[in-house]
Amino acid sequence: MSGPRLLVTGAGGFCGEHACRHFAALGWRVAAAVRRLPEAGAPEWAWLGAAEAVLACDLASRAETEALVARAEPDYVLHLAGANAVGTSWSDPAVVLQSNVMGTVHLLEGVRRRGKPCRTLVAGSLLRFPTAVPGEPDGAGGDGAGAKPQHPYALSKTMQVLVARSWASLFGLEVLVAEPSNLIGPGRSGGLCGLLARYAAGAERAAADGGPAPAPFRFSSRTERRDLLDVRDAAAAYETLLRAGESGRAYAVASGVMRTLGEIADVFGELARVPLPWAFGDSDAASPAPADPAAVAALGWAPRHDLRTSLRDALEDARTRG
Repeated sequence: MSGPRLLVTGAGGFCGEHACRHFAALGWRVAAAVRRLPEAGAPEWAWLGAAEAVLACDLASRAETEALVARAEPDYVLHLAGANAVGTSWSDPAVVLQSNVMGTVHLLEGVRRRGKPCRTLVAGSLLRFPTAVPGEPDGAGGDGAGAKPQHPYALSKTMQVLVARSWASLFGLEVLVAEPSNLIGPGRSGGLCGLLARYAAGAERAAADGGPAPAPFRFSSRTERRDLLDVRDAAAAYETLLRAGESGRAYAVASGVMRTLGEIADVFGELARVPLPWAFGDSDAASPAPADPAAVAALGWAPRHDLRTSLRDALEDARTRG
């Protein structure tokens, strides 16, 4: 094989699955990094098999991470690993900061100490609070004067982005940041649409077995809004950014369309084979600000999956998993 060498961290996760498959299909030589190797026959091997190599590494260890980079010899790095649960960040913020901040530092130091050209894309989050690296372009907008994080997870992702962009400006590394919205689609997603897909599939199985309908799935409200992007479109956006993105810049990776929770429930209700019981609260919590994907779109990327297709594929996947 003669394609570019790509190291994917977090390869065992929801987005990592699709990233490994996407780049392997393009002919890239993928080294899939996971925290620990799956047991033989585990479901993870189904997509890790698309990689040329599967490597175990705990990014909390500087020595392990530097050895990972040296072994993979990447031309590109896609950094997807890290903690992504807001709830966990409240109960154990130190673990989340260690994972998202120091894991990124260790990875970038591994790239820097290797001393060879390598473009690195760090997957941040639109949940970070606004800030900026002086003199560097900011795709998220604003200087963040007086901004405060809403939870420790947002703090960890803000610090991660600052680290990534600072290693570009301080050390001259080719580092850029992607800030994805809520990723949906087939696979083992822990997000809202993944939960809804499993709930709908479970309701169908209960009805087929003659069992009782499940308790209603409770939404905080019908009106709160979210930007939803198919995970396969996110993988394509990461390819675009690795090829053509500007070092030091943060790019919003999103659909650019805000969907209400009620709309999401309605689509699942249409796709399911049995009626789904919903319960809607009256939360007046503010919805996230809309994301603007214009910067990555200007590089030639555009989403290819509409909402119904993404939710249909998520539900089909949940049906097969049982």
